[in-house]
Amino acid sequence: MDKQKRKKWLKLAAQLVIAVVAIYFVIGEIDLEEYKNRLLGVDIGWLVLAVLAFNLSKLIAAFRLNHFFQAIQLDLNAQFNLKLYYVGMLYNQVFPGGIGGDGYKVYLLNKRFKSPVKGLIAATLLDRISGVVALGFLTFLMALIGGEAYGLMEGYGFLIWVGLFIAYPCYYLLVYFLFPTFKKVNHITNLQSLVSQILQVLCAFFMLKSLSVTDGYLDYFTLFLTSSVAAAFPISLPGGLGVREGIMVLGAAPDLFNLDKNAALAFASLFFLITLFSSLIGLIYLRQVKSIEAKSKGN
Repeated sequence: MDKQKRKKWLKLAAQLVIAVVAIYFVIGEIDLEEYKNRLLGVDIGWLVLAVLAFNLSKLIAAFRLNHFFQAIQLDLNAQFNLKLYYVGMLYNQVFPGGIGGDGYKVYLLNKRFKSPVKGLIAATLLDRISGVVALGFLTFLMALIGGEAYGLMEGYGFLIWVGLFIAYPCYYLLVYFLFPTFKKVNHITNLQSLVSQILQVLCAFFMLKSLSVTDGYLDYFTLFLTSSVAAAFPISLPGGLGVREGIMVLGAAPDLFNLDKNAALAFASLFFLITLFSSLIGLIYLRQVKSIEAKSKGN
């Protein structure tokens, strides 16, 4: 086994360990019967709305990625870009030890359009960073609007204000100095990131309604956004499995956000299932994308 493969499998093993430890922790913190009843009693109408909001957020995210590609002179057909985006989601969810969704997109677009790998990697990386910045911004905003987050900071609540005000200036400086090629798409991609993440919050709202949660919405949103930031880093399995559940249940503790732990875990599980279900849309387009890959190899 070469060094690259060994590194990849070690990373996967570490992610599995983190997921197992986190899931073991949450199981010890909840009432399994109540958790099961929460999931089985989900309201289908609200759940459908959650799935629609989630996929609409992915549609906006796909448009955002295409703007980053356009900045490196790669003008993809919007329909093909969306198909490739869902195939990338499929790779992330179903083949966590493989090339990964971003890696596959870089590989295919380099083969098909001869776009430089360096530019493609920069585009996909900045696409992720812009999403995380939007998540962080909304997390700070939710903490300031209400709920328990600001009070939990005690004398350090001003740091939330600091985070809110420096998030985008820091991002703009990052792009200006390290990714100058993408300056021209900065405004539109940041707007798309915010819209995409707001739709994720809307998805979270519909999920809470489907689980018959009646209060603490702002605190659930804050925890959800915090767990989404954590899930964006390569410490967890695709979909944030384990990490998201751990953060939701830990944050629901009486000395923190004081939420229903069973509802918090059911929420995290439901979001994972929605992500997994939505990624399976990529199966519809997989054969077509693979056909393009095969033709590219033949050229």
